[in-house]
Amino acid sequence: MTELNELEIWDQFTAGDKKAFEMIYNQFHGALFNYGLRLNQDSHLVEEAIQDLFVKLWQNKHNLNRPSSLKHYLLKSLRNIIYNKLSITKRELYVGDGQDILHFEFHLPKDNSDYHQQLLKRLMEDLTERQKEAIYLFYQEELSYQEISDLLKIKIGGTYKLLYRAIDKMKISLEHQKSKGLNPSVNPKTS
Repeated sequence: MTELNELEIWDQFTAGDKKAFEMIYNQFHGALFNYGLRLNQDSHLVEEAIQDLFVKLWQNKHNLNRPSSLKHYLLKSLRNIIYNKLSITKRELYVGDGQDILHFEFHLPKDNSDYHQQLLKRLMEDLTERQKEAIYLFYQEELSYQEISDLLKIKIGGTYKLLYRAIDKMKISLEHQKSKGLNPSVNPKTS
């Protein structure tokens, strides 16, 4: 039997195939969970959001269109579910000024050297939460500029600017550290 691509599996799922649905869940659960944790560190909330996503997918399987990128579609759907859950929670527990932005965590793969992990962490400290999220989506999840703009609900030109400014800010920070002779593995706040 030949291997099916993700969109062929999607087609089988929307036709009601439970095995195809299970394959989609198994293939994307890890990426969804990791991305969800970057939006909110409550693993229970993230897991609940993933379950909600897949329940909604199954319930609406016959009405779903074929996405151009399944990964993008699932990440965007999960992001919306998490934001909706947090919005409800904020309305119940917190009265804010409406300017609150979700904290975005960026974790590095464990196979990087400690030096590179510390360097990248220091370079990213000055980035905004949106810049961190865009960097993660572009480099870690390998989404296109268009997919990131759709996910972050900004124009594609805004995505280019967001990533450019983030990388530029990181380059300037790196040059500053080099000119000062700072060791990136030492936290500047403690030295």
